Amino acid sequence: MSITTDEDHAGWTFGDSASGSDEEEEWTNRPFTVDDFPRVSYDRGEQTYRIYANPDFLLRGPAPLSLFRAYNDPLVDKERDWFCEEYELHDESEITVNDVGINDCSNSCDRSTMVLVQFFDLKIVGYHHTQPGPAKIFGFFAARDRIKPLRNYVYKREIDNYEAVAVNRKMGTARLSLGSPARGINMTDHVLFEFKLCIRIEGQPDEGPKEELLIEGCTELSNMFRPSFVETQRLYGEKCGLDLKFAVLNSAVQAKIDVEIVYAPACGLILNLYAKTSGFGNIIRLFRGRSKAGGRFSSVVGVLIDSYLDVCVEGSSREGLCQRSPQDGCGLDQKLPCYTWTGRFDACYRGTVVEKVKFDKFTTISVKVTWSMVDEEWRIRYA
Repeated sequence: MSITTDEDHAGWTFGDSASGSDEEEEWTNRPFTVDDFPRVSYDRGEQTYRIYANPDFLLRGPAPLSLFRAYNDPLVDKERDWFCEEYELHDESEITVNDVGINDCSNSCDRSTMVLVQFFDLKIVGYHHTQPGPAKIFGFFAARDRIKPLRNYVYKREIDNYEAVAVNRKMGTARLSLGSPARGINMTDHVLFEFKLCIRIEGQPDEGPKEELLIEGCTELSNMFRPSFVETQRLYGEKCGLDLKFAVLNSAVQAKIDVEIVYAPACGLILNLYAKTSGFGNIIRLFRGRSKAGGRFSSVVGVLIDSYLDVCVEGSSREGLCQRSPQDGCGLDQKLPCYTWTGRFDACYRGTVVEKVKFDKFTTISVKVTWSMVDEEWRIRYA
């Protein structure tokens, strides 16, 4: 465990999605746009085979994923569609923290692990943004697995709570801010991703905002019986592509990360929380924003059982400048440094580890990591 005051610390830096990234430069040509997206029918055979036969795909981006119709599409036969029955798509209920199964290992414990999907990034590509300013994106992206096929959201925003994201107009890319799933996304056999993303367009004052559909549907990811890996794959929609960057972790356990601001200056904190899993260099954004004393944040991350979880906490006073009196815990117009704490937690089948992070005499943050496994009853039910 360590604390530093370096603002640019090695291994925990990001590129800006609006200015381009190294990943975007890997491809020979720019991503497909709305004008030249390959149009493939929703037929399962065509989705599975034809899209991989197009050599342009690998020149313009990562390997494509099959895109199937959304459940509410009138052309879907809800009585016979396999996805609808297997994943209970008629039920739009959301998984909550109460749905997380944890074994009682007080007497004995079957040390069982899971195959977990861990998301790193969700990015729109090839979008022709014609509106001024950032794109106002809303909608959802959720996973459904065999443990309990309800929506496990990693992105969810209503039209009035849209996310304003900068668009790289040359590449048509915009990175979305992922949230934490309510529990680990299990992929022992397969997992379904369900999504609908839209752009909010401002209409006349008497008409209210309108929406433009970007991409909608579902796709299935199957267990490929490969060693644990990180991969980026792309969905091709009518208005844009959607890049999913994720890891498939074999023999993994679930880490629940609870962060609490115990003490903080009265002027508050600018707080960034990041994580890395299982030795991979990809950074998971847990939280970025403002907070005050008493603030609490929870996230779930999948971790290989023989590996570890890295957590990074960055904190500084709000805007780096306090406009309060010395009695508030902040010197008048005092410029405060940006503190950085990093910690490593070894994965285990069960248990809790708590670290108290003290940046200075005014700021203390609690980081608690709770390890858990798949629930025994669910494993028997779906064996």
